[in-house]
This record gives sequence, C-alpha cells and structure tokens, in this order.
Amino acid sequence: MSSYTEHVTRVLTEDREHPGLGTVAVLTFAPPEGEERRPATLGPLSIDAVTGAIATALDRAEAGEIQAIAMTGVGKVFLAGADLSMFADPTAAQNVEGMTRAAHDLQVRVRQSPVPLLAHLNGVALGGGLEVALMADVRTAAPGVRGIGLPETSLGILPGWGGTTLLQSVVGPETAVRMILEDPARDKQLTAEQAEEIGLVDELAADLGEALEQFAALVAAHDDVGSADADVLAPDVADAAADGSPQAAGIWPGRTAPLPAAGSPEAEELQDALDAPHSPAETRRAWAARLEAQGAPSVGRALALLQALPGSTLEDALTREATSLAELVRSDGAAASLYSAELLRRGKPGRTPVDGAREIRRVGVAGAGLMASQIAAQLALGLQVPVVMRDLDEEIAAKGLANARDVIAQTAARGKLSEEAATAIANNLSATADIADLAGCDLVLEAVPEVLKIKKAVFGKLEGVLAEDALLVTNTSSLSVAKMAEDLQHPERVVGLHFFNPVAKMPLVEVIHTEATNEQTLATGLEVVRRLRKFAVRSADAPGFIVNRLLFRVLGAVLASVDAGADPAEVDASLDAMGMPMRPFELLDLVGLGVADHVGQVLVEELGDRFHASPGLGLMAQGKAHFTERSRTAVHPAVSPTVAQVFGEGEKVAGVEALVGEALLEKVLDGLAEEIALMLEAGVVEQPEQVDLAMILGAGFPRHRGGITPYLDASGASERTTGAAFHGERFTAGR
Repeated sequence: MSSYTEHVTRVLTEDREHPGLGTVAVLTFAPPEGEERRPATLGPLSIDAVTGAIATALDRAEAGEIQAIAMTGVGKVFLAGADLSMFADPTAAQNVEGMTRAAHDLQVRVRQSPVPLLAHLNGVALGGGLEVALMADVRTAAPGVRGIGLPETSLGILPGWGGTTLLQSVVGPETAVRMILEDPARDKQLTAEQAEEIGLVDELAADLGEALEQFAALVAAHDDVGSADADVLAPDVADAAADGSPQAAGIWPGRTAPLPAAGSPEAEELQDALDAPHSPAETRRAWAARLEAQGAPSVGRALALLQALPGSTLEDALTREATSLAELVRSDGAAASLYSAELLRRGKPGRTPVDGAREIRRVGVAGAGLMASQIAAQLALGLQVPVVMRDLDEEIAAKGLANARDVIAQTAARGKLSEEAATAIANNLSATADIADLAGCDLVLEAVPEVLKIKKAVFGKLEGVLAEDALLVTNTSSLSVAKMAEDLQHPERVVGLHFFNPVAKMPLVEVIHTEATNEQTLATGLEVVRRLRKFAVRSADAPGFIVNRLLFRVLGAVLASVDAGADPAEVDASLDAMGMPMRPFELLDLVGLGVADHVGQVLVEELGDRFHASPGLGLMAQGKAHFTERSRTAVHPAVSPTVAQVFGEGEKVAGVEALVGEALLEKVLDGLAEEIALMLEAGVVEQPEQVDLAMILGAGFPRHRGGITPYLDASGASERTTGAAFHGERFTAGR
C-alpha cells in the first residue's frame, strides 16, 4: 500500500510569436499551486504531466501548428530531478519503471520532431531535470545558475532517463564519463558558465526572451548550413546537416546521431575515457570494481552502459539503461544511499534564523594557532561581523591573523566571493595580545591546547572581561564541557562547537550542550553554525561526543591488535570492506599521533576499558614517527616498517587478541554497535539518524552504506550485540 504523497509539478503552456522562429510553444515547469517555495520535482504524476505536455507540443508540431518548442522553469529551478521521498515508498520500483518508460519513449520521439526544441535553464537542473533538458536540440542557461548535473551514481542508481545514453553526444566522452561517474562522488555540480564551457549549454541568456533570440540564431545557422558553411557549426553537426543523412524527411535537419558508430573515432574516445585514470593510483575501471566490492555497484553499472554504446541503436541503449536502473532501484545500496541523501537534505542549514538565538555583533577567538585561525576565518565569512583573535604572544597573534586572511583570500580565489567582499571581510579581522580587547564581544570561542586546566583558566579570565550574557564557546574535541564550566559564575552560557579539520572543507559541527546550558545559548550556537552554512548535529556533553568517540572505538581495536603482535599491514587492511575514505593508520597520521594518544587516554579514563590506550601509539608519538609512507601510485599509503619495530619493542598487552581480517572487522563492528546503543541509552544523541549524519559528514562514512547504523544492521552487528536492529527490518535484507 502506497504512503507516498506527491507534490505534482505543473506545466504551464502558452504560445509566443517570434519573428525568427514563428509560433513557439512555451512549456514552463512549476511547483504545485500554493507551494511556490517548493522546487518542481518529478514523481509519477509529475513525469506524466511533463512528458504529456511535451508530447502534445510534438503533436502540434507535426500538425504544422507551431514551429518550435521551448521549455523552462520558474524562480531558481528548471526541474530539480526525481522526488527523493518517492523512493521510501514500497511502490518506488514500479513507479520508477513506469517513469523510465515514459521518459525513454519521449527521448526517442523528440528525435523525430520536425521542429527544434529549446531548454532554457533558468535554475537548478539536476538528475531527471537535466535529462529532460537533454531532449532539446539547444540549451541555454541564465548566468549565475548553479546546480546542473547528474548526481544519480551517488544515490546508488544511475542517470536512467536518457542521461547515461545521450550525454556523451552533447559534451563528448571524457566529460560525460566524468560527469556521470566521478562528479557525483565529489558532490560536484556545474554552474551555467561551466556548463557553457563544456558544451552542455550552447549560450548564456538572462531570460527566456533572450534565450529565444539565441535559439533563433542557432536554428538559422543549422537551417542555412551547407557544404560551404562547415565552419558555422561543429564539424559533425555541419556534415550531418549538409548531406541530409541520416535524417529522414520531416525531421529537423540540425539534429545529429545520438550514439557513436562502432569503430568510429568517437567510439575510441569513449573507450579511452573509460580506461583513463581515476587517480594516480587506479583507473576508472579499477575504482568502479573496488566500489562494487564495497557494496556500491552503480558506478560499475553506468560504466558498463557507456562501454556498450558504440554501434547500438538508441532504442537498444535505452532498453539496457532501463534494465540497469530497475535493478539498482531495488538494491540495498540504493536504499541506503537514498536514506543518506534524505538525511543530508533534512539536516542541511536552514534558510530562517534559529528561534531564540541572540544577536551576534562582535566575536572573539581565544587562541591564534592553526585551528583558531581557520575558525576565525569561517566566523568572519559566515557572520559578517568583526572578529578579534587573541593570543598571549603578539607574534603568534599576528601570524594567526595572517593565516585567517589567507583563508579568506583563497575563498575569493575559488570564485566563492568577490575581491571587494573578501577585502571587507578580511578587514573585519583583527588580532591582539590584550584580553581586554575582547570586551564587547557577544561570543568568544576558545581554541587553545586540549588540556582541561588551560581551557578552564581561559574561560575564567574571559568571564571577568565579558558581559554576563556573552557566550563562552569551546572547540574541544573530547574534554568535558561541563567540567570546563564548573567554576564559572554563569555556566548556563557555555556551549561546545566542535569544528573538524580542515575547517573550511569539513561540513560538520557538533553542538555540545551541558545540563546547565540554557535555551538561548544553545539556540545561538545552532544559529552560528547555520550562518556558517554548516551542518549542526546536537550532542550531550559526553567524552568524545559522537564522531571521535566512535572513531576511537575503531582505532582502539585496531591498535590493540598491533599491540598484541598482529602484523601491522594485515591489521591496517582489515577494515577495507567498510569503505571508509582512508585506512586506520592513515587516519592516525592525519589526526596527529600526539593528539590521538591524548584522546585515547581521555576516553579510557572516562569510559573504561571498552577503549584502548595503546602503549605502541604512545611510543610512536614520542618518537615523532609516522604509521604510513605516502605514494602517489598506491590506493592506500604503505605501512611504515617503523610500526612493527616500535610496537615490537613494547610489552605485549595482556588479554588482547592479535586479530586480523574478518575477525578484526567483526570485533570493530560489534564494538561500534555496542557504543552507539550505549550513546542512545545515555541520551548522548536521541536518534540513530544523528549518529549517521555525524559519521557521514565528520568521518566520511560511505553514503552508499546509508550511514553507520544501517551498515551495522545489514552486517548483523546490531543484532549480535544489542539483540535488535537500529532500524528494524529496513536495511537488514539482502546484504
């Protein structure tokens, strides 16, 4: 029984007379009436409305009533793709199959149209929305538009409404392969300007009127092309239009063949693109195979479809596309990936301020080291208020200020803000060695060394300078926020904002509240994170909070095996099936061995021997050694021989098994299931979804697993350890 309620996209139709085109049927995609703030998306009824409107326009074209068709959207959305909420419904697979048939039938039919089609991308065109635009002969886009792309393989499926089949004929094989296979994994979408550069968009146009002018010029160039005018268009288009082949009578002559012929240069170029490196360490094919082994088959399936295109008919290629999409939609990988996507959609920063938050007009940062300067830059960029950095040493304060301004300059260099805006924001930053200069700040964030005594001293001094209602914020990654505030007169104004490193790139902030934290303080902390355009995940005050607590449960098990005498290289490779972005030893090197040793000790002291304080790690930290040796030609950095030497010198840890391979993986997964259950029971978090979102954003846990708790359900760890799945039956079948 279906529980899915669709917000049906409307198609508004009108005829426009254009001196260069004649009568143009304009189809405008719009959200439901009264729901103008919703993006226009595609569910079963919406795809019927969209394909039905285009089919009706084609009927009119064949009857000679119109001379062109134009498609566009409203506001900032052309079409935002499939409605992801549809996939949670039991009828999703059947719905997608019907929608695919409708889209494919239309993809075939538009290629027989006697009139040209325009798609003007006034805004976002993602997934199925971009595939609708691929039906057109000409695409224009409004300058500044963002959100153009095909994200499907990151959702556990593939562009199955014509995208996998047709994109290569528009942008060329290499670009198509990158857009379909690699860009989704990087969360990369195109701007209008980038789309024009690669040929996905023919011209930029501010509005539909200007787009029709550009369209008319391109149509005229197509209609007028002859053997003497081959330089008017790309050679393949000019040749096809000039000799009239293979178009049949009554088909608009500017249309080119959608698929490469077998043995053609285009076919060879496509195969070369599929064989090309994904990274210095592996080819695209090897990468796809590795993902499939980790439970993510969508990239491999899309690659296989692309490989089969040369020499195919359009109908056969679309049939293969439909079959692959139908199989993937029914897969556990798709269910988990779409669950992740929905988590990210619901958790993304909101558009409206957090209720109850106080106004922030001036901010202080206590500390001017690397982490402090990164945070100061983000506060200046997001809050657009003066930010004062303070350190005991004037030279360190000045260096921190320079680092923060460099971050802002780099943001401008990436095109994310103008030079004028960057200059104004940089000028909002200042540095001082005098704590009195923080007076007047509405919020001061400490980012000093991770030592409780130091942090308490900083807070004590700040309380003597700041107004009674000013917020005291800590960026601690593992220490108790309540202990930090226990000697203050106003512990209710203390909150934790745990940023992850590198601050500019990592989208997660854990917002830590104690029992004393009042509602306004918590609301203000959440509002600061929202204005920084980062994801906030709330956590109670508990050792390690969410991400570090779970990561160090993993790292503790790994290090315990090495402490017990297991081969370091075997241990390091034992968790590959989880699909984490890096192996444990590389992660330890990234965190810093001194920091990792300290956090491990804190968690053992606070939470007991479920965690592991590794003697070997301590020796590595003391010797300033590294676990890995980097190489550009290896998927994973090699384990340094130093590890075996250092751990061999230490005493073996009694009562710990030297586990590797499946045995170590099972121990890690059971430990994670136990720890998450304890966190839920203690109220560190309220729902498993909070843990999943935090681990995806803060630890890079693979989205095709759906997050850590669905993976633990599917692996059986939840049932083994706690006697019940975190999500009932939802993610336990078929893995």
